[in-house]
Amino acid sequence: MGKKLFLSALASLALFVASASAEEDLKTNMYKLNNHMIQMQAAFIQGNKADALKAVSALQEESHALFDHESNIKKMLPENKRFKSHIAVTSAASIQQDLETIKESMDDTRRDTAQNAYLNIQRACMRCHNLVRDW
Repeated sequence: MGKKLFLSALASLALFVASASAEEDLKTNMYKLNNHMIQMQAAFIQGNKADALKAVSALQEESHALFDHESNIKKMLPENKRFKSHIAVTSAASIQQDLETIKESMDDTRRDTAQNAYLNIQRACMRCHNLVRDW
């Protein structure tokens, strides 16, 4: 009886640690994505196309790796939020489109299009966070 209780407790602890680790990974990844957004905004303010495009590429790569597969998203979300993973997939697709718009619109005559796409990315992030986190 004691051995079964011990094994059950050990299994519960392992699940808790795995869940906490996934949530910590999600936080770390969100900080990375936010950092790329900050870099892009700074580049827009400074009129630095090269840095803006560098931030776009980094954001594309990171968000693609994180959000392209719903199964990856489910692993990162707390168990009671996993059913909302499709929201993140939809938001990620929208973000990828806006990143492409930024890349295509970085000439001098369509800079406002690129900046509006940046704002669309911010809205997509906030919408996903609001819906998934129930804010």
